[in-house]
Amino acid sequence: MRYQNLQLDPFQEKAVAAIERGESLIVAAPTGCGKTLVAEYAVEVSLRLGGRAVYTAPVKALSNQKFRDFRQRFGEQAVGIQTGDVTINHGAPLLIMTTEIFRNLILEDSGRLSGIYYTIFDEIHYLDDPERGTVWEESIILAPQEIRFMCLSATVPNIRELTRWMETVRQTPFTMIEETARPVPLRHHFYSPKFGMMNIKAVRRKYRNDPADRKRFLRRKPSSKRIVQLVLEQGNVPVLYFCFNRKACEYHAELHSTLALLDEEGRLKVRAMVDELVGRYRLSDYDRLGHLRMLWEAGTAYHHAGMLPAAKEIVERLFTAGLIKLLFCTETFAIGINMPARAVIFDELEKFDGVEFNYLMTREYNQMAGRAGRRGMDEVGYVYSQIIPEATDPVHLERLLYGRNERINSRFYASYSTILNLYSRFGDDAYAIFEKSLHNFRRGEFTISKEYRRQEDQIARRIKFLQACGFLDGRTLTDKGKLAAAVSGYEIQAAELFYARSFEQCTVAQVPVVLAALITEESRSRNKASPASVRLHFEAEKVIHKLRAKEIKHGITQPIREMDFSYAAPVYAWTNGCTLQELLAFGAPEGDLIRILRMTIQLLRTLRDRVPDEFIADRFHEAMLLVNRGVVDAQAQLEVR
Repeated sequence: MRYQNLQLDPFQEKAVAAIERGESLIVAAPTGCGKTLVAEYAVEVSLRLGGRAVYTAPVKALSNQKFRDFRQRFGEQAVGIQTGDVTINHGAPLLIMTTEIFRNLILEDSGRLSGIYYTIFDEIHYLDDPERGTVWEESIILAPQEIRFMCLSATVPNIRELTRWMETVRQTPFTMIEETARPVPLRHHFYSPKFGMMNIKAVRRKYRNDPADRKRFLRRKPSSKRIVQLVLEQGNVPVLYFCFNRKACEYHAELHSTLALLDEEGRLKVRAMVDELVGRYRLSDYDRLGHLRMLWEAGTAYHHAGMLPAAKEIVERLFTAGLIKLLFCTETFAIGINMPARAVIFDELEKFDGVEFNYLMTREYNQMAGRAGRRGMDEVGYVYSQIIPEATDPVHLERLLYGRNERINSRFYASYSTILNLYSRFGDDAYAIFEKSLHNFRRGEFTISKEYRRQEDQIARRIKFLQACGFLDGRTLTDKGKLAAAVSGYEIQAAELFYARSFEQCTVAQVPVVLAALITEESRSRNKASPASVRLHFEAEKVIHKLRAKEIKHGITQPIREMDFSYAAPVYAWTNGCTLQELLAFGAPEGDLIRILRMTIQLLRTLRDRVPDEFIADRFHEAMLLVNRGVVDAQAQLEVR
């Protein structure tokens, strides 16, 4: 069978047949196999039958890419997007949204989900994400019965279990389609600047068993110069070079800034494209632009979450156009974004997880390595890993090359907004819904396990806390509870602050500072902005501190965070009209700053539309206008053709 001028693989044909039969399905296949093509077919069938389709993605870069691709494919009027900081054409028959928004629409019992034929969950293995995985589970458990699901996943060993769980909670059959072969095979290499190319056997001979010995070798981390030179000499471009922290991406890109990887024609193309995009994105006052241009015109770039989103977008467009030959990036570049290369280099095979250095999971390695080898362009994809053989455990090298991907685990955790919505609607019957988690299913088809009883106990404690703090009256939502249930994300904090009249004590420009302090996470604010020249003291801090203390008193194991004013100074400066240049002078990572400002806008918009007080709603609206300008305006950036 051919579709979009492409000969379909057998697994794609099976998926197409299941879609034609109107079945729910889960498609597991390695990165770069063409799962997106099957998703497009599901969208096409949904629209052809007069229904609607939803496409959810785990990262905003992927949502944005799909929005652009689908608009080209299905026409501008047919496609809309809703990702919290962007809403365009939300009545369209094909809606791209974050899984959080989809889950919130379910909880609101929204009419906006009527008529949906297929919902596509891209990267379903994100169920295993510690922070956000629960949203995927809640969506699968709670979505209206008539919605069909198409779940796309990398290959995982417990795909049958996942399929059985979905069949059980959805009460409908799921067709499981699994593909293990890659259309473009990979060649894996280990490289040591000291010994050259090595196989596992050679590493085994050099490996030191003594931990102190290994530590000594690890101190002499090899430069990226030799391995990059080797790959370029072999002609294997473009190259994705994975580093596991942002600073390393920038450092390595600088190290290779003198390479001229583009000819004169390529350089002129970059210049023209960048000129055009800088104009569209209004980046003329962006300080680092001159330096980035120099890199881009040499055919080199870096890409990570700490960058200005508009600059990241320019890098993605240059890479897609074949004008970046060497890209230093973090692992998020491998999640879903369809930007394959001929070769992938791993700077190292261990990464810091916040506590210690650990070897990559097999699933992580395969997701990133899978970006090597472009279908229809390369006969093979090349994967190079830089190692220090004396300190690299050959057992882990074997696992990464020949081991199976790790199982998907349940991260189910009932949030306050979920409890408020379900408990007020179903009372104690809500527990039966919480019982349906994948974790509980694994324990034996929903028998009540010790772990579940522990979870049940936490939910009961949370309900008691919500009753004690005036969010619930018995099982009825109070006004405060209604506001919290509608916010979803910092819900009890935002509702508590509103009913404690904390927002009335702020000027319009101070409101975003308070909300940004709810959003800021300590782990992310380690690279803090310079100390606040303005130290704002708010009653809000005491309100949140008391709320948290009540949670702890009720024995809640994961209480809300204290407010974090690390970014108060830059947020306050931005709401008071500072320029981009002035904002970046605070020294915080620009991508983090923009993300916090955009999340603040999202919270302002939700509160503006939900609070039962016109005066405060107007204040939220004014605050939103102060923040949502220039490079912070995500919608303006996305609407750029």
